[in-house]
Amino acid sequence: NRLSFLIAMRTSKSMNFIRILPLCSLLLAATPAIAQEEGDDSGLGLETCELLVPGTPLSTVGQCGWLEMPENPAEPEGRKINIRVARIPARGRVAEPDPLIFFAGGPGQAATESWPLIAGALRKASENRDILLVDQRGTGESNPLKCPQVELEETLSADWEQLEPMTRQCLESLDGDPRFYTTTIAMHDIDAAREALGYEMVNLYGCSYGTRAAQVYYRLFPERVRSIVLDGVVPQTLGLGTEHAIKLDQAIYKVLDGCEADTLCAQEFPGSADKLRDLIATIGDKPVDVTVVHPTTGEPVSLTFNREVMASSLRFLTYSPETQPMLPMLIHEAAVEGRFERLASQMLITATGLQQSISQGMEMSVMCAEDYPLFPAEIRPNGTLMGNLMERVVKIQCGVWPRGPVPDDYHEPVGGDVPILLLSGEFDPVTPPEYADQVAVHFDNATHLIAPGQDHIVATRGCMGDIVSRFIIDGYADNLETECMSQMKPSPFFISLTGPTP
Repeated sequence: NRLSFLIAMRTSKSMNFIRILPLCSLLLAATPAIAQEEGDDSGLGLETCELLVPGTPLSTVGQCGWLEMPENPAEPEGRKINIRVARIPARGRVAEPDPLIFFAGGPGQAATESWPLIAGALRKASENRDILLVDQRGTGESNPLKCPQVELEETLSADWEQLEPMTRQCLESLDGDPRFYTTTIAMHDIDAAREALGYEMVNLYGCSYGTRAAQVYYRLFPERVRSIVLDGVVPQTLGLGTEHAIKLDQAIYKVLDGCEADTLCAQEFPGSADKLRDLIATIGDKPVDVTVVHPTTGEPVSLTFNREVMASSLRFLTYSPETQPMLPMLIHEAAVEGRFERLASQMLITATGLQQSISQGMEMSVMCAEDYPLFPAEIRPNGTLMGNLMERVVKIQCGVWPRGPVPDDYHEPVGGDVPILLLSGEFDPVTPPEYADQVAVHFDNATHLIAPGQDHIVATRGCMGDIVSRFIIDGYADNLETECMSQMKPSPFFISLTGPTP
């Protein structure tokens, strides 16, 4: 019942900033400066720029410009908006003619703000290929549809009755018509950027919601696409969010079953799954008041730890293989010792990061137009950790939000003969491997790799970045060396706050 984590609960969340930061900070330190392009005839006014990850010191250098597009495609002479376009030229002496287009997740994250987090993992692919980044309309610097920033303490004290007026307040604050910020319209912007830069063929890499965007782009412009990589796959047939509660439980209980099969974990935290079920049954009736330290200000923050906060906290932990092993210990703390502080702190850390990285207005424009029509008409209680929280939030917000046009075949499966590599994490709580299987059957040339012990977005894990790069370089999967994946495994369980037992 608090807007900050209700938004966080709805997002498919393409990147977990906390777990990727160490990787990127090491790899991006070696990124060379890129000189301003000479003789730019794209009409985009490309100039050297720094691409920053909000709230972090991470950045990379590229060439940035602007593409002017009509806000309403049906009125080409009407209001115009500026679309932010960035190109990172290939580092090698010879550049291949087909760049890699990166589609960010969310929905609501910007390509220019997310790419630095994954750039190091795909370094081999970018050696001889340009990277094309387009902030999807409504995100980043492309006329962002961001709700007014609300102090975290204020959102934590809000209740369900305040969600509708807060949604209306966001809607009234926006400089744009939310009906024209859907995925299909945005893909025409991206193709216009491709055309302006003179690329005939492109390769696509999408993560989480970005996998949907990539599929829509391919459906619209199949003759332009040489290869596709989908990481954390969203089927086109899915109403994103309709299965979040089920898939979260699926992932969490897999982790807890792993604890039962681990001698040390089972000895220290026996019956973790039963403890979680007991917590779900009791926390709604007996919420706990908790005071924790604000992750950025260091000031104390008081909140009521109820089922919604618990669901949010555990969901965030389930996104990362570094934090999944903490689940049995933290569930034990809450169920046996009555201590919720560390779970609440995790929720605050992630909610703060999402406030900075997600354009909530764009997120609702996509959700309400494309996903809400597939939500059940009747909201029914269920026994999952999240319960019907997702349905309640979406119903309230989409009852306010204007809905844009969606093609009649939008939710039909996308398919074709283009080489496509699909990636899944074994324990992904939001886009599990079976989603990629649902997409793969519609492609004649599909390869699906499941990263053992991993979660949401796997290109940054172990050797997966090299595998993805090889696929992009070759344009097919015949030469992929996947034996290295056998070395990937779940992180060992935390037995105490000092970490796993050596």
